[in-house]
Amino acid sequence: MSLRLGILGLALTLFSGCTASRALCPAEGGRPWREVRSSHFRVRTNLEEPAAARSAVELEEFRRALLLAWGAGFDPPGTVDVILLSNPRDLEEFTDGRYAGFAGQTPDGPRMVMTGGGGYLLADTTGDKETQAHELAHYLSAFALPRQPRWVSEGLASYLQTVTIRPSDRNVVLGRASPALLQYVRAHGWLTLEELWQWDGKTQQSTAELQRHYASSWLWVHYLINAYGNRFSAFQDRLSRGEEPRRAFTAAFQGETAYQAALADYVQLGRYAISTQPLPPVPTQTQTRGLEPADVHVIRALLFTQAPGDVPLEERQRKADLELAQALKEDPTHVETHRLRAETLDKAERLKLARLLVEKHPEDGRAWDLLATALEAEGDLSATQEQARQRAAELMPDSPSAQNGLAWYYVNVQQPQKGLAPAQRAVRLMPGNAGILNTQAALFFLSGRCPEAVSMGRRALDMLHEGVSDATRQEFKRIVTVFETKCVPAASATKTE
Repeated sequence: MSLRLGILGLALTLFSGCTASRALCPAEGGRPWREVRSSHFRVRTNLEEPAAARSAVELEEFRRALLLAWGAGFDPPGTVDVILLSNPRDLEEFTDGRYAGFAGQTPDGPRMVMTGGGGYLLADTTGDKETQAHELAHYLSAFALPRQPRWVSEGLASYLQTVTIRPSDRNVVLGRASPALLQYVRAHGWLTLEELWQWDGKTQQSTAELQRHYASSWLWVHYLINAYGNRFSAFQDRLSRGEEPRRAFTAAFQGETAYQAALADYVQLGRYAISTQPLPPVPTQTQTRGLEPADVHVIRALLFTQAPGDVPLEERQRKADLELAQALKEDPTHVETHRLRAETLDKAERLKLARLLVEKHPEDGRAWDLLATALEAEGDLSATQEQARQRAAELMPDSPSAQNGLAWYYVNVQQPQKGLAPAQRAVRLMPGNAGILNTQAALFFLSGRCPEAVSMGRRALDMLHEGVSDATRQEFKRIVTVFETKCVPAASATKTE
């Protein structure tokens, strides 16, 4: 879960006094579990089949509503992972009974954990869905804006998190003020825009500093969209073309000086516009399959380790380990279980296990990916790893991490021309992932395409936002510096020509 949610406490619903039900596998007395796939979601749930399929379609509507921020025709690729429990009480076992949902990240994008009441319905309220809307907005905005300073990234996600679909007329309502954030800035003030521009370079911030930055980012985005809509749209247009953010803003707001002074009146008066638009049609086709007991134990293990709450990490891991052990009793060669346990094995054991899983599950791309990772850990850059990477990418064409793994292999073996195609597929599927952008930058550099390497490296640096360590940020800066230094002669020659 992102730090922002822990700080601001947004979109978290509290429960008390109820006897908790449990999201168990059917063999232990739980409801049947199933996986429903729609055009852009993979939903694993213990809802009944009609409600599960309807929920997947409603998630498509949720996504479509957020995308209206960038126009009715905007529809990027990618699949989002969702765990949907049948009711809030099912989640109590994993969260101390205090949360109705949360969101996190996987190598292939966001994972949204939600609870229903017979179905996931987008009512005309914000409720506990703000968490998921915020994280999904981060994910989707990267397709629209390949370069984003941190204040724009957080401000847009917070602006969009209040999205609703009115049940009465199926219109999408965008732009409502966040009550919690508005209350914060009225009580504590806000940062100037110049201070927010410096956020990308700040590290080791206190909780209070982060809270002030998040709230201020929301305020500035909300204000500029309402008071200077055309100029803010022009700013976004420039970001969509990959322009350097500060220069893009200066160009969009050239000649405008009053926007700084008018913000105080905006906060106090609270007058702003709300966008209401018809919800465009969404794809309604879904595919459903039943989940095996081992699949359910893996889901439970993920929930124990990733859910918010005050349970100590050691206790969480103990419970997760019990779930994974039970999964292996149900299916000794269950691929996803072994992938979760692989980090606890030494290199030799991991490689032996990966080879066994490939033998038992030759059509499972996750097994091939584990084999490739195990070979990489051994320092094996032979054709065996290449074949494993290729097979994983072939079997998981919609996995950004599998495509990126193949592309990075070609970085390691200095064969950039082979790596460019899978790198481009990875970027197309997940343009907000700094590691994926860095892979393409490295391939451009190795190919002698210096200006593109520098541009992509800077774009990767832009996308280092929440939860990134200082060491990682410094390493990305070092890489960009290397590209810039090495590429000066090539850049000069290009200009001369």
